[in-house]
Amino acid sequence: MTLWDLSTGDLATVSGIAEDVADNVKLRLVEMGIQKGRDLKCVRRGPFNGPIVLQLGGSVFALEQDIAKKVGIRQ
Repeated sequence: MTLWDLSTGDLATVSGIAEDVADNVKLRLVEMGIQKGRDLKCVRRGPFNGPIVLQLGGSVFALEQDIAKKVGIRQ
């Protein structure tokens, strides 16, 4: 399951980032707090496959579909 599979209001824990993600993208995800073991919540889904909005602690971030599909989660 990936971040892209979450529905609004769902809670999940990050299980990892795909190996084929570019190093600079991985680094940015980690800087945002998206790393293995981190709990997060799907705040909302953008219309027409728009970005997914996630809350991690006190921060809120939006990720596009192609990146969200590369972050594994467990619920």
